[in-house]
Amino acid sequence: MLVSRRAVVAMLLLTGLAALAHFSPLRLTTGLMVQNATDATRPVSQPDMALGLANANVTITEYASPTCPHCADFNAKVFPKIKAAYIDTGKVRYVFREFPRNIKDAACSMLARRIANGDSGKYFAVIDRVFRQQDELIEKTTDTLKLIGKQAGLSAQAVA
Repeated sequence: MLVSRRAVVAMLLLTGLAALAHFSPLRLTTGLMVQNATDATRPVSQPDMALGLANANVTITEYASPTCPHCADFNAKVFPKIKAAYIDTGKVRYVFREFPRNIKDAACSMLARRIANGDSGKYFAVIDRVFRQQDELIEKTTDTLKLIGKQAGLSAQAVA
């Protein structure tokens, strides 16, 4: 790609005029980045699924993926301790947000929300079951999701 001398001079001239007019493209870009970083921590289309008191002094937000082995390990070994010591005692509000890395994760999230229908207790029960059946979920996604849905009272057609 060749850039002509005329194009370079025009860009420099426009940059100089913008500076004279106290318009900083850098300031505008930085402002957008800060706004987007702030927005990244807010849920966009799905309501939060949370356990614990809404007015707890501490809120823990977990971003997790149903097919992530580290997330499953955390769910099995660490989360029960946090729940017993902090969430169940009212010290912590625990927010779970889906972080889908692939289509299987997205399907798990949709199923969990469908089964829960806004009930956090049901939602966390489904998420726990998904993490505990992670190996089966990865190997036989459709069959495993249908089984989880059936155990929750959904028909095979409702899961598909």
